[in-house]
Amino acid sequence: MKRIFFVTAISISALLYSSTTQAQAWDKSSKVLSLGLGASSFFHIYDGAPYGTGWGLSRRGFYTPITGQLNFQGEFGVHKYVGVGFTTGIGGAGSYYGWSGEMNIPIGVIANFHFYQLIDDKVSADIHSDKLDVYGGLNIGSGVAFFFDGGSTVVPIAFGGVQVGARYY
Repeated sequence: MKRIFFVTAISISALLYSSTTQAQAWDKSSKVLSLGLGASSFFHIYDGAPYGTGWGLSRRGFYTPITGQLNFQGEFGVHKYVGVGFTTGIGGAGSYYGWSGEMNIPIGVIANFHFYQLIDDKVSADIHSDKLDVYGGLNIGSGVAFFFDGGSTVVPIAFGGVQVGARYY
């Protein structure tokens, strides 16, 4: 069960904790809440097809549509360059594969490596790591998707994979 999860997001980030003496945007004492917009792909598990559309009647299957997403993340520093936290959100898509629409609610955990801070520590030039935080990491989680197909169908979702991001303070 190989999954690739990617998010291309424009983040509006709120820094919950900062110090006026902080030399970098990210360090071990950082606590960040972020609200973002993006696109996500979740692994859906279904049993049959909606009202005889013909794509998987009476058989189990999997599919991964791309949906728009409003996500909320919290991240807490555990090391000078590493943060762990949670991710959740709400998203959806319009009509596809015979469904009238979807709303999904994921929840999961994240771990990020803030490599821009490491680069700043290793080079002598000022690369403005006090204002910019560039990171990459892993995520995994689950949730539920609601399909609107004349009735209401609920299916479990799962996700996992890599992510990249940037925050400007």
